[in-house]
Amino acid sequence: MDNSVPLFDFAAVWSSRALLLEGFGIAMFCATAAIILAMIIGLFIALMRLSNSRILRAFAFVYTQLFRGVPLYVLVIWVYFGLAIVANINLPKIPAGIITLALLNSGYLSETFRSGILAVSVGQSEAGAAIGLTKRQIKRFIVLPQAFRIVLAPSGNQFVDAIKDTAILSIIGVPELMRMAQQQADLFYRPFEFYTTAGILYFIAVMGVTKLFTFIEKRMSRIGFTNSSQKLTNVGEYI
Repeated sequence: MDNSVPLFDFAAVWSSRALLLEGFGIAMFCATAAIILAMIIGLFIALMRLSNSRILRAFAFVYTQLFRGVPLYVLVIWVYFGLAIVANINLPKIPAGIITLALLNSGYLSETFRSGILAVSVGQSEAGAAIGLTKRQIKRFIVLPQAFRIVLAPSGNQFVDAIKDTAILSIIGVPELMRMAQQQADLFYRPFEFYTTAGILYFIAVMGVTKLFTFIEKRMSRIGFTNSSQKLTNVGEYI
């Protein structure tokens, strides 16, 4: 055995730090863009699930089941390669990855948002109606603010999943963290060091997102985020 070769050597990782950090930045960009888009889509799908229209409810149900049921690996291949074959739509790699993550996470977030909306007490809506608010105003000023507070923590967990899921985007060539780590590991023959570093960066990102959402949740509780809806209820008591 050649003792001159160290068992662990992170010098190659340090020399490739710029590439790894670039990949980390792309991974975070994809996850952030995807979760914002997923929240917007998920809210609309949740409202459709709660609609009085059978057609809208049916569409939202199929949408939710479809994107919650298809594995991410299959979905990313279909979006990137399938759309090019079926519809002649050639998406760039990064937008294709973002769209894929958004579709997947919107299916889960739609159910999270729907549950959050249903968790708001019916008495809140009744109080709003008693003081003359329309259904749209009740949803906007009473239900959705309280539902947002309820779904904040689950949304944070979904963001964490999106960050970890960016590793799958390497199969279509997105130059995110895992792809960069794989390329450098093959180049320097140091898979343990590069994949360990990638794991540490993912961990830092996950901890950062968790702390951020915890801070937002505490901040909202401190400033009384749901006070506006509570005041409306109090007003209803005097009518």
